[in-house]
Amino acid sequence: MEAIVLAAGNSTRMGPGNEKQLARLGGKPMVVFALERLLEHSAIEHIYLTCRADRIEVMSDVMESYELTSSVTPVEGGESRQASVLAGLRHVTSDRVLVHEAARPVVTYALIDRVVSASGIAVVPTVEIPFTVAAGADVMIAEIERDTLRNVQLPQVFETRRLLEAHEYAVETGSTATEDSQLVFRRGHEVVFVEGLVQNIKVTYPEDLAIASAWIFRSDDLS
Repeated sequence: MEAIVLAAGNSTRMGPGNEKQLARLGGKPMVVFALERLLEHSAIEHIYLTCRADRIEVMSDVMESYELTSSVTPVEGGESRQASVLAGLRHVTSDRVLVHEAARPVVTYALIDRVVSASGIAVVPTVEIPFTVAAGADVMIAEIERDTLRNVQLPQVFETRRLLEAHEYAVETGSTATEDSQLVFRRGHEVVFVEGLVQNIKVTYPEDLAIASAWIFRSDDLS
C-alpha cells in the first residue's frame, strides 16, 4: 500500500515565519516523525509527500538527512488541502491508499494497524467528543447531542479508485470538504469508523508543539 502525507500547508495559524512541517520536536523536524512511524508498518511500501513547489528541494534534503529518500518522494501539492490530496493521488498505483498529514506526529503503530487492517472503501479513526457542544454563532440556536458526534482523525485508508473518483467529482461540481471521507460519503459509500487515539492531535498553533512533544517523548512509549 502506498501513502500520501500532506505537508503543503502555509501554516498561517503558527504565526509569521513558522513552517510547522519543519518545526523541531526534540531536534527532529515534525514531518519526519509521521513518516518514520508510517514506514515502520509493513503494509506501507512508499510515501508521496505533498509540499509546495518551492519547498520540494528543502523536503528532499530533509529526506536525505534522515535516510528516507528510497521510501519517500516529495511531490508538488495544490493550493488547498483537497487539491494536494488529488495531486498525491495522481502518483499512487496501489489499490488502497493511506492518507495522513505531517501535522499529526503522534501517530502510533497500533493506530496505523487499525486503519490498515480494517475492511471498507473508507476507514476512518475517530474519538468521542468529551465536552458539550451547541450550534450557533453569537447565540445558541440548537442543542447537539454529543453522543452522536465523533472527532474525525487521520490516518485514513481508502480504496484508491473510489477516493480518486470522489475527488474528481468534487472538482467537476465545485464542492469542497475539510477531509477526504466526506467526499467519499457524499458519493454514497460507507465510511467505517475504527477506534482513534486521543493523543493523536493535529498541530495547529505554536502551543500544540509542546503538547505533541510531551506525548512523543513521554517515558512510556506510545505504541
